[in-house]
Amino acid sequence: MSDFTYDIDDLNTTTATGRRNAVRFLVGDTDPLDVQVQDDEIAFVLTESSNNVYEAGAYCCRAIAAKYSRRVDTELDGALSASYSDLHTHYMALAETLESESKRQSGLGVKAGGLSKATISVVRQDTDRVTPSFRRDRFRNPPNYNGSADYE
Repeated sequence: MSDFTYDIDDLNTTTATGRRNAVRFLVGDTDPLDVQVQDDEIAFVLTESSNNVYEAGAYCCRAIAAKYSRRVDTELDGALSASYSDLHTHYMALAETLESESKRQSGLGVKAGGLSKATISVVRQDTDRVTPSFRRDRFRNPPNYNGSADYE
């Protein structure tokens, strides 16, 4: 017996059921007659991905791809064929797309800037903070740099 639920009217990232439905939507697993992942599996990957639906979707896609990678392509007299390798390739590509979207949505990645002068000042005044091993000004790194502007 499969454990499959999907409600198109409950797609969100704020509730457990909404996140589950969102993952199903992103993965394309919305047909109760062709279930790819179980509700409990989606709950597991949501927990593993800190409830990030895009990351959970990528995780599910890789699991589905793994399932299809175990099957071989078959053809019967040119009339009937099943190409599981295409399904594997499709789900792996979808996993990469969802993973990329996860990073875009969460703001992860390399970014420069965005720090305020006030934040920098507060951090520098924190007496419990470990002294950084380098600072501004090339070749003026502790322990040799004494802080004076004329130090060479």
